[in-house]
Amino acid sequence: MKKVYALFLILLLPALLSSQSRDSATTLIFLSDTQAPLWFEKIYLQYEENEKATALIFADILQKQNVAAVIHGGDLTSHGSDKRSWSQIRPFMDSLRVRSIPFLAVKGNHDYLFSAGLAMRNFRKYVPETYSDYSSWQFGCAAIVLLNSNFGQLENSDILRQQIWYDSTLAAYQKDSTIRFVITVDHHPPFTNDRMVSGSQEVRERLLPAFYRSSKAVVFVSGHAHRFEHFLKREKDFIVIGGGGGLLHDARRNPNEMDLYDGADGGMFFHYARCRVTADSILFEVVKVTPDSAKKEVVHRFTLFPPKAAKQ
Repeated sequence: MKKVYALFLILLLPALLSSQSRDSATTLIFLSDTQAPLWFEKIYLQYEENEKATALIFADILQKQNVAAVIHGGDLTSHGSDKRSWSQIRPFMDSLRVRSIPFLAVKGNHDYLFSAGLAMRNFRKYVPETYSDYSSWQFGCAAIVLLNSNFGQLENSDILRQQIWYDSTLAAYQKDSTIRFVITVDHHPPFTNDRMVSGSQEVRERLLPAFYRSSKAVVFVSGHAHRFEHFLKREKDFIVIGGGGGLLHDARRNPNEMDLYDGADGGMFFHYARCRVTADSILFEVVKVTPDSAKKEVVHRFTLFPPKAAKQ
């Protein structure tokens, strides 16, 4: 009888391990544009307890359990050259490091203000893990690719080097059986209906060709536009998550792009995104934060699936 039971366990063990592996989830957090408003921005944009909204977002993220990484889409500070402007986000980053949670970030345009040299020295000091203009990270079966879309701050040779690296990295992930999903993050959105900023033509020309070619590249995450937006292009998802605390932006009266988010607030709210990655899917949830009531609620969710070639 013992031999029969042992044989049964041997036969069943691979299925049990496979099931556990398939059911295990990786939780990732995405946020962007947590900079405090500059005084001159308040002249033409409405102030809405922005610093409180950022503090509530930070606090809510720190309460989450089993977070594998926090990924920031740029504009960490109002002006990266001034060490004092880092005072709001540094305690948050320190709290993550105490919990051994990686904090990854791309550079936004505010992170270069007002002296690019001083700003980059501060960025290197406070976010050394992702000081490089481009890098890739793996969490579970998902790869996160970080890129620098501040093309005006880069030499032409650096821009070309990033494009070649991005193309080759996505090509390598196509052959990597441990990777089922690729998430690209930069600061400037290729598409937006934002009234204050436009979709980046350079991002569309320099970065999207490789993104479109990769079947595993399923979502492109950006900030810069201080609102939430969700677009679908060539069966690829693009989300804009610039509601981390900067002064909120309204949409154009005549939007150019079809936004999949249809909430009554029009995407003009403070927020961050969390995603749950398993071998079979990615679930994105957008968490709206209302500073005057400290209310947090999920207002948008969508699920992504791996391409057929990536399924096992």
